[in-house]
Amino acid sequence: MDELASNLFKKYFKGLCYFGWKLIGDAQIAEDLAQDAFTAYLLKKDSISSDEISIKSFLYTNVKFAAYNISRKNKVIDTYWHKTKYSEMDDVDIENSIIQAEFYSKVSQAMVKLPTACQEICRMGYLDGYSNEEISKILQLSVNTVKTQKRRGIEAIRRLIKPELLVFFCVFLFF
Repeated sequence: MDELASNLFKKYFKGLCYFGWKLIGDAQIAEDLAQDAFTAYLLKKDSISSDEISIKSFLYTNVKFAAYNISRKNKVIDTYWHKTKYSEMDDVDIENSIIQAEFYSKVSQAMVKLPTACQEICRMGYLDGYSNEEISKILQLSVNTVKTQKRRGIEAIRRLIKPELLVFFCVFLFF
């Protein structure tokens, strides 16, 4: 794999996994779809523009259609839609899922830059949904330490993420 492909993989893989998961609800299959999208890119990269936006579009489109194909092949669509009262995604839903996936990727990249303890507390509190009390019991810390680490984590992420993405960050955390 060349350096460009390696950098693209590092930059977009988590976002593509999240996007695939939003479409099919299975993290392992979503990861496979993201890997397959990069494989397809490597096989077809000579016929794809070297512009990063074109490549990103190719990757997300590849994951989207692969997810639909898997759903059709396994006849999961009817069962899934019935259980979740979910109707076919329209273009706005797909665009929102792409935006969420990209934002999730940015948050993941920012969280990796946090100190280890702060990173773990933020992951548990904001991504895994644990309460401050649960985190303090699991990690054997005081509740105030947990609150302080979460505050520091949010402040650091704010500094690392572009201001225009902060609105999405708030929506991501609270909805």
